[in-house]
Amino acid sequence: MNNLFIFVCFCFMWLMIFGVILYYVGLVNHRYIHHTLILGLVTIISGTLCWLFVGYSLSFFGNIQYSIFYSPLASSEIVSILIQLLFCLYSVIMIIGSVLERGNWKYIVLFVPLWIVFVYAPVCFSLWGHGNWLGKIGVLDYSGGLVVHTTAGIGSLVLAITSPIRLKNSLIFKSQEMIAFVGMLFITFGFNMAPSGKIGEESIQIWLNTLISILGGSISWPFTQWILIKKVSIYSIMNGIIGGLVGSTCSVGYISPAISLLISVIVCTLCPIVIHIMHLRIANFDDAADSFGMNAVGGIAGSILTGVMAEKGDFFLQLFGTFLISIWSLSLSLLIHYLLKKMVNDCDSQCIR
Repeated sequence: MNNLFIFVCFCFMWLMIFGVILYYVGLVNHRYIHHTLILGLVTIISGTLCWLFVGYSLSFFGNIQYSIFYSPLASSEIVSILIQLLFCLYSVIMIIGSVLERGNWKYIVLFVPLWIVFVYAPVCFSLWGHGNWLGKIGVLDYSGGLVVHTTAGIGSLVLAITSPIRLKNSLIFKSQEMIAFVGMLFITFGFNMAPSGKIGEESIQIWLNTLISILGGSISWPFTQWILIKKVSIYSIMNGIIGGLVGSTCSVGYISPAISLLISVIVCTLCPIVIHIMHLRIANFDDAADSFGMNAVGGIAGSILTGVMAEKGDFFLQLFGTFLISIWSLSLSLLIHYLLKKMVNDCDSQCIR
């Protein structure tokens, strides 16, 4: 592992986390910009503390021996802790996208650490950790299609379905679109390239695959939206950029550029269709940032397509791993939510109807 390479990836991924918050600012009623920033910062702070205390150690070693507060750590381990922190933070920052304008920060500050410990850590341990039992049988996840996006998307679904819907008086200023666009600038290649550990043939191939995936998504998502509602917005293009990245994460280190393009087009055609159907057919479903449709649908579809199209892939094993992780994420997210809801209100009562 090249520490300079990882440091560069860390810097860009750190900006990416805050870029997502800026993207959220572009989605909300202007009166809730401050509320959105609070939710984002509370998520980052509580998630980081949890990761440093127990999250990393549980995720990669299945114990708390490698907490930064319990034992002296080698520099290589510290590098791993810090770069993996950002994958974890991206998960939880995507979850809060489902409750923009109404999430209670007191609930979020408790939900995030519990979700990391009981949902994210076991899934990470099964694919990337020393246990790696799903990885050993052949389930593939190069940079987080299952570990990051599927878990976060399903967590988003739980919060979106169980939370009251927002007041329907959204007023978004044109300047907010620019803020969201600036947030898009931080959607970086570091997310996919960091697992390679160094600049070399593998990371350069991933660089190209990621670019192609982003381009494929930015075309297919707005095209699909135009077919569905005869309208294309700047947000549909930005969703396509994110969706292309999401769809690429499982397979990006195992496939060719042509396959990257094909996967991104399929994923970013499927995601807006699912989002459109859910908003039409499910009463009181209010996923503010379409986090479920983008992350869970994109992550699951990308994972299954990895099993079909990657040279190392096995469709049935990939399907088994995807199903298992989805059920685990759904069950534990629901349990955490309902237990916490008995202690603290999950939503700000002034923001809902």
